[in-house]
Amino acid sequence: MSDEALTRGAEDARSLPTDDSAGSAYSPDKSDTNGAAGSRIEASLADIEQIGPGTLNGRYMRRFWHPVYHADDIKPGEIKPLRILGEDFVLFRGESGRPQVLAPRCMHRGMSLVPGWIEGDTIRCFYHGWRFDQTGQCVEQPSEKNSFCDKIKTPAYPTEEYLGLIFAYFGEGEAPPLPRYPAFEDENVVLHTDSYTRACGFFNNMENAGDLSHIAFAHRDAAVSWDETVDGPVLTPVETEWGVENRAIRPSGRRNVGQVGFPNIYHVRGVPDDEEVEYREFIGWWVPHDNDRHTQFTVVMKDRSAPNLEAYHQRRIEAYKRHDLDREAVAREILAGRMRLEDVDPKRAHMIFLQDDIAQAGVGPIAERPKEHLGRGDAAVILFRRIWLRELTKFANNEPVKEWHYDPAKIRVHSDFR
Repeated sequence: MSDEALTRGAEDARSLPTDDSAGSAYSPDKSDTNGAAGSRIEASLADIEQIGPGTLNGRYMRRFWHPVYHADDIKPGEIKPLRILGEDFVLFRGESGRPQVLAPRCMHRGMSLVPGWIEGDTIRCFYHGWRFDQTGQCVEQPSEKNSFCDKIKTPAYPTEEYLGLIFAYFGEGEAPPLPRYPAFEDENVVLHTDSYTRACGFFNNMENAGDLSHIAFAHRDAAVSWDETVDGPVLTPVETEWGVENRAIRPSGRRNVGQVGFPNIYHVRGVPDDEEVEYREFIGWWVPHDNDRHTQFTVVMKDRSAPNLEAYHQRRIEAYKRHDLDREAVAREILAGRMRLEDVDPKRAHMIFLQDDIAQAGVGPIAERPKEHLGRGDAAVILFRRIWLRELTKFANNEPVKEWHYDPAKIRVHSDFR
């Protein structure tokens, strides 16, 4: 991408609507009648952050699979509440081990299914004992002499377990195949899963992932930071068939190539978190709970032949045990001016996560920010926004949207950290 294109992109981004005074141009009624009315709907940046049912991006993101839980954190016979994309759900694992996501309430009187219990691969309501199978079909109605089970079915959502995570599909119609990532299935690698929750919209994290110039400042005291606070990296983001490939060349000559898969996936060779075991590749998903809260689920891959791998995992477990500070609360205190980052004991918090908590919560929603002034270092941010607005505008107008495709032969990552 040329300097001229980057500058033009920055100017274009400055002119994008960023506040709610213009408001979202979208409503389901407008979309349904757009063809007859003849007026084209233009998506705004505010639309990207609205992910509830019936919203433009809420409908768009329901067309994709999302991880919702760590597989190891729900045992057979357990029930867990979920909040995903602005809606509540219930996740349970039957006695056979198969997980299933259902609508959260019993079809009888609207009682939450969370306090219920599992019988075989069915869930029984705590209140009056109605029982539902994994398709959502009611299979038992105690106290009903003339049962009408065949007429009662609660919404059930396609659910699969993969790479140590449980994925669900919340869209309409038949679910597409769950995307697969062959490199993470290789028998020569070891996987572990991570997650963290952040008090901001998912899109803040997505933009942060493309913003490599923040590392020298927000993470300036981290072992992985670069002393390049004057001459930052040359960024070249390129749209691909999966999303955006973000290439960076630093003044030292070190290169980084990361991938953002649309709508909410991050694939990168990750920041080393140990002196002895450097290589770390991961794939992560930014999953919205609400407009202003999301969780990043991450699958981390390491070479099985790496030396001292078991010792590394033990060091990592011990370090996480010491992380007893509430990062979200600490970030709020720092943003309120009642605390400084220098006051935080680095042994009691994951400092890179905390630094990103501060940055991503600190910028707030796009719709609430003052006018932004984007530059060359924001090239990936600009491209992300262009793509989102293009796809949401097409979606709002019932036009074909881009079908994102992951091809492992084309999606490569690289990082020179040392």
